Amino acid sequence: MKKISKPKIAIVGLTSCEGCQFVMLDQGNKFLNWLKKVDLEEFRLIEDGDVKSKDQTYDICFVEGNPITKENIKMLKEMRDKSKLLVVLGNCAALGGVWELKNYHTKTKAIRAVYKKAKVANPDIKEVDNFVKVDLTIPGCPTTGSEFMEIANQLLLGKIPRLAQSPVCNECQTNGYECLLQKGEVCLGPITLGGCNAVCLKSKQACWGCRGLFEGAKVENLMKHLNKEFTKDEIYRVMEVFGARDSIMEELEKEEKPKKKYK
Repeated sequence: MKKISKPKIAIVGLTSCEGCQFVMLDQGNKFLNWLKKVDLEEFRLIEDGDVKSKDQTYDICFVEGNPITKENIKMLKEMRDKSKLLVVLGNCAALGGVWELKNYHTKTKAIRAVYKKAKVANPDIKEVDNFVKVDLTIPGCPTTGSEFMEIANQLLLGKIPRLAQSPVCNECQTNGYECLLQKGEVCLGPITLGGCNAVCLKSKQACWGCRGLFEGAKVENLMKHLNKEFTKDEIYRVMEVFGARDSIMEELEKEEKPKKKYK
């Protein structure tokens, strides 16, 4: 990616709480100074209401949320076609988020528990990269403000940054927080990508994997430990909150396959 003097930027949301977009605004002057370096063509939270041209193209498009509805999917594909670089923001886009909970259970039962007799669309929840090519993911629920600003500035320099691949446990221990896994709680810190400064552990909340797996995570080792201490339902309940269960189980299967091959 080449450095562009003043790139055209779009920031859009699919089905989401918009928390990752508010994280940007929470950065205050840091975000405002970044905006001075770009042409912000689309950002619903602060736009002036001008009608954008259908032929508009973007150098970078940031996408938050999950493509649940047909309208979401259409918009996502259009933004991909219009954008040189597509960056997904947060857990909903990267892992499916809380929406994916119903994928792990009987969909009909889940929808009836909420909507009773009303008929509503009930699609499978899929991550953004199931629909379009993703160039970069900024993880978290929500994303971390300082991490977003660092990456956003790197993008303006024409660089696609690589996130440091280390677990949340590193940050937890560096900060001197109590290890909740050792205290007898289901904690996914040993296999979850760091970068959040272990903010949940600071509040004595175990890590539930909202940032996804880091490269090289030893999933099998953690699962062996968890299976000794907890029931499968207790483990899955934690993995499912942010949509991490499917990726964790896929990685576990990869780790186990070589052993099965030689049995």
